[in-house]
Amino acid sequence: MSHVSDFPLTAAHWFLLGNVVTAAWVYGGTREWVTWLLLSNTALFILGTPPRLRLSRNPLPAALGMGFLLLQGWFMTWNANRQFINAAQVFVDRQQPSPSWPGFMDAPLVLPSMLLTTGLLGAFCIACDMTSNRVWRQRLWITLAGTGGSIVVLGLAQRLLDAPSIFWDLEQNLGWTFFGLFRYHANAGSFINLVLPLIVGLAVTAFFREGAGMSCVFRTLAALITAAAGFVNVSRAANALCAVLLAGMSLCIALTAPRSSVLSRPWIRWSLAAGMLGLAGVLAISFDMEKSLMRWEMVSWQILRGDAGRTEAYEIMTRSAIPVAGPWGFGPETFEQMFNIHRTQIGSNLEGRWDKAHSDALQIPMDCGWAGASA
Repeated sequence: MSHVSDFPLTAAHWFLLGNVVTAAWVYGGTREWVTWLLLSNTALFILGTPPRLRLSRNPLPAALGMGFLLLQGWFMTWNANRQFINAAQVFVDRQQPSPSWPGFMDAPLVLPSMLLTTGLLGAFCIACDMTSNRVWRQRLWITLAGTGGSIVVLGLAQRLLDAPSIFWDLEQNLGWTFFGLFRYHANAGSFINLVLPLIVGLAVTAFFREGAGMSCVFRTLAALITAAAGFVNVSRAANALCAVLLAGMSLCIALTAPRSSVLSRPWIRWSLAAGMLGLAGVLAISFDMEKSLMRWEMVSWQILRGDAGRTEAYEIMTRSAIPVAGPWGFGPETFEQMFNIHRTQIGSNLEGRWDKAHSDALQIPMDCGWAGASA
């Protein structure tokens, strides 16, 4: 009987592992139907887990933050105080259900983002539940690392073959900055830096297992290839963060790794750490790192010229938009409309379309206010 009652929870765990692979491989999880996969996964988890366990297996600060974000987001979506008229590109007043309470700017604009946020927070709760069990924790770890590593290999293969786009979408040209399944290099760089510690961690743990010779070789090679990809990708911020990550992990391996039979002597640990850094550099050069170097050569020119566009955009946000957003914000997915309004109000000559801030630290206070950003 217990096996039958455990079925929804077990299914929710496997569902999340499947979602990790599916979402990552379908254009980096950017398709709208990923939201419905996550919500279905969350519903199955709620069905299979008693409320007491759902709460106890989540860290208290995270549970409080999630609760606040969901309460704020859904209440202010329901209580929206404006409606966006797309044809005129303006917001008009609407009758609020509860006028004395705050509301977002437009419910239809915010709704898709709130659904996605709910699904993502549900996935976080499922992951917390999985990591409380050793077997499921290992399965989640291997799935995340394996999926990330496979996308890294795809990106490097595309770079080696000088592909103009993703292999199965060659009719369009994404330019020379795309990587793997990401058309925007900064997103690709963030993805690589997120999976790199997971893959390095698997490689290190292989050294502590008896009879794991081939596993050590395979996982170490995967870690080196992922580290190389961090420099082959042309995002300069991601390159710098990857270097910091590698230095920190190498130092950690050298100083604090458990004294297994393989790593019993200090010179072996230091040699391993130095060898990882050196081999990652060699691999990066062999995978056409010239494009990344070209991007770094542009830094001095940009410093002299000044990145006036982003500087002015950030000034619009800090001087005008964020103070007006206050503690509760305008609502997720309203950034482009609200930025245009404040750009016009202060008489800025900034040109171009700004659908994102290119700075989470500034966009999140606009979207969710300082209260939501704090949560």
